[in-house]
Amino acid sequence: MPELGSRSSLETPLAARFDLSSPGVVILKTGKVELGQGILLALRQIAAEELDLTPDAVVTVSGDTRASPLEGGTVGSMSVETSGREVRDAAAELRAVLFDAAARKLGVSVSEITAEGGQIFAAGNPSKETLWSLAAEVPFDRVQRAAVPKSAKLYKTVGTSIPQTYLLGRLGGGAFIHDQSFDDMLHGRVLRKPHPDARLESVDADAIGGLGVWVVHERDFIGVVAESEQALATSMGRLERRCRWSGIPDGGPQTPLDILANARVTEKLLRDDQGSSGANATEDGQVLSAVYSKPLIGHGSIGPSCGIATVFDSGAEIWSHSQNVFALRDQIARVLGRPAQEVIVRHRLGAGCYGHNGADDAAMDAAMLARAVPGRPVRVQWTRKDELRCEPLGSPMRISILACVREGRIAQWKLTTRSGTHIQRPGWGGQVNLLGPAAADPEFAATVQMDLPDHNGGSKNAVALYDFPQHVTYEFAPDLPFRLSALRSLGAFANVFAIECFMDELAELAGCDPVEFRLRHLADPRARRVVSRVAEISDYSKPCDAGFGRGLGFARFKNTGSYCAVVASVSVDETVKVHKLWAAVDAGLVINPAVVVSQIEGGMLQAASWVLKEAVPTDRTRLLAESWKDYPILTFAETPETRVEIIAGPEFPSTGIGEVSLGPTAGAIANAVTNVFGLRVRDLPLTRERLMKAAFEAE
Repeated sequence: MPELGSRSSLETPLAARFDLSSPGVVILKTGKVELGQGILLALRQIAAEELDLTPDAVVTVSGDTRASPLEGGTVGSMSVETSGREVRDAAAELRAVLFDAAARKLGVSVSEITAEGGQIFAAGNPSKETLWSLAAEVPFDRVQRAAVPKSAKLYKTVGTSIPQTYLLGRLGGGAFIHDQSFDDMLHGRVLRKPHPDARLESVDADAIGGLGVWVVHERDFIGVVAESEQALATSMGRLERRCRWSGIPDGGPQTPLDILANARVTEKLLRDDQGSSGANATEDGQVLSAVYSKPLIGHGSIGPSCGIATVFDSGAEIWSHSQNVFALRDQIARVLGRPAQEVIVRHRLGAGCYGHNGADDAAMDAAMLARAVPGRPVRVQWTRKDELRCEPLGSPMRISILACVREGRIAQWKLTTRSGTHIQRPGWGGQVNLLGPAAADPEFAATVQMDLPDHNGGSKNAVALYDFPQHVTYEFAPDLPFRLSALRSLGAFANVFAIECFMDELAELAGCDPVEFRLRHLADPRARRVVSRVAEISDYSKPCDAGFGRGLGFARFKNTGSYCAVVASVSVDETVKVHKLWAAVDAGLVINPAVVVSQIEGGMLQAASWVLKEAVPTDRTRLLAESWKDYPILTFAETPETRVEIIAGPEFPSTGIGEVSLGPTAGAIANAVTNVFGLRVRDLPLTRERLMKAAFEAE
């Protein structure tokens, strides 16, 4: 299924992609947005390569619903894979039509036309023509993609680590949406319901409003707009004390995993190889079973969500760090009762999110509040409490596996993974899926829909890449009482964690080295290469120093994307300390190696935080976290040393790398803990309490 709002490059005219109206500069228009992953630099490199330019000559207009092409969201680690391909094809077509125009004008064969730095050469001789002088003669309404892109053997820019100079602008803070300011800008905030089922019984709004303060109240939606942040903070404090809520359920000892275990589920068979459906114990094999779990987790974004909106009589203008500005535009237009073309959404940098965090909600909050003060910009910045309690979360998951090993190989394998939804983004399933509209109008209340077959959220990577007969079932739980949506790698994190831990357990059962055990079940040469290479660079076969353990994890993201193998070195002294992480990655044709390394490192560090620390605290269905004390994440002092090696694969198409390292890292750390601790802990996070419990039960 294509992304919401996506459109094939074959339907996109050159004018929607490129603007050559300013001599010396090619403006590349893209619907993809920068989240810290380096996508805009990569797209500039791709376009520059096809147009014989340096990347400095290419600038981007990104994530602007009025100026950018409709491309869908920046999601799924697919931007280089999909948009990169489209930009390459479009740039090749632009180059072809420009060269055709040059050949006609100079009276030579098109085969004699070349370019360098924007200047046109005929038979090796410089001419007075440039890409920009010829642009007036080019049919920019052309949509046919007939040109053939360059061979990778000719690349000069693609494949090089062009410095990310744009990062310098972020050091001063001015690059972020949080620092954006407008004349006459107001400040707003919404008081969130204390529980999704809560209802606002009464509020004394008259005691809050006043000069320079506006109270906005629609059913269960209530917020404040003020002239200053200080006045806003004071008014919000008063508002919270003057609201009376009902319908808040009682707390209790049940955890999200308890609720998941007892939830109603819909089953979907993902794979059933002949003879594997039973996967029962047999007399001539060794049988092992295990259950793994991942808790309810959050994004842990360092910068809280922020949005700015101005509502006019003629429409609305929004600034947001949303991953899908077109879907957000459509939902804001729907809530405001406007045609989509009257709403403009422009992307601005946030602190990164890697999933559906509160960015879209903050923008919607700003739009709904701005209706009360037409013509004036309203800025909404969430508090840390808002971020921890109100953003969409990553679903808890439970994975059970049973396998039979015969003659050193896996003969049967049965895996069942259970999860809530991972795909409740704005507009998904025809719903708004944002908090403000749902509180204001029952029409916008969201209902959970099953993960679609072609968008395998909770089932992502549940089918192992290994070569053995598998029976894999996905149990979808639609009724979990938490706000759930996309979070980096979706279900792949927990599924790969479970599979890679179980592979180590089966290797031990078979009396085999974990690396060798994996290799004997891998025919894919690219998979074998990353596993073998990470074992080499980490000295996996050498004995660990006393007090240290080493573990391995591997996966191909979605079984169709990039390959990644990770080795972790850890020690355990009451708590787990990760000292070093090694990774080998094969992402096909690499556009910018330095960006690939930084993304793999980022994924490994976030996975380490999830494995060691993160779990949303709850009182049954109520979320409790208010600060980093309640939801700790990996600190700078706990950050391990990392080494990433890219295995060149330019003969293969580019694949995304933003999510591939998380599952393998989780498996590697957990396996390393078992290696040094001597006991297997199958429930994340691997906290001191869980280690102590495992040790106590083993006595």
